[in-house]
Amino acid sequence: MNLRPTTRRIVTATIAAAAVALPLSIAPMAHASTTSSGCTVTPLRPIYDHHNSAGVKVLNYRVTATCSSNRTVTIEQDRMEQDGWPNPDDLIGESTLSRTFAVSSTYTFNVLRTLPDTEIGQEEMYQKVRFRVTSNGVTSAWTANENSPVQSFTN
Repeated sequence: MNLRPTTRRIVTATIAAAAVALPLSIAPMAHASTTSSGCTVTPLRPIYDHHNSAGVKVLNYRVTATCSSNRTVTIEQDRMEQDGWPNPDDLIGESTLSRTFAVSSTYTFNVLRTLPDTEIGQEEMYQKVRFRVTSNGVTSAWTANENSPVQSFTN
């Protein structure tokens, strides 16, 4: 195929732009985390933990908190099941988590809960968290919610 030099440059630039954009569009989402008042909180993707005595899958909704010394972090966790449009996501359960950090460190909360049965097919589970920090008698405002990546499970 014979292309004029101008056309060839446009085609080459378009192919180069697509080659750069494609890996970005299929790259996995990074874990969302928020930092406020000396603490960083990250909701992690739910994982399978075990089957309970009734044979139901139990999931672990992990949340990591890294805080500077002399801080107490309070986390509100909502466990969610994702639904497609036009249906809203289902709130499956809520927990309040708290930890005092005498020294700077990282702690992982492990919240074990059974897998719900809300629909035919797979359950798409995730969590959203927000937190506030207390230090020297002062408590910060609640952060915005951060969502974990979604993980699908079969019942």
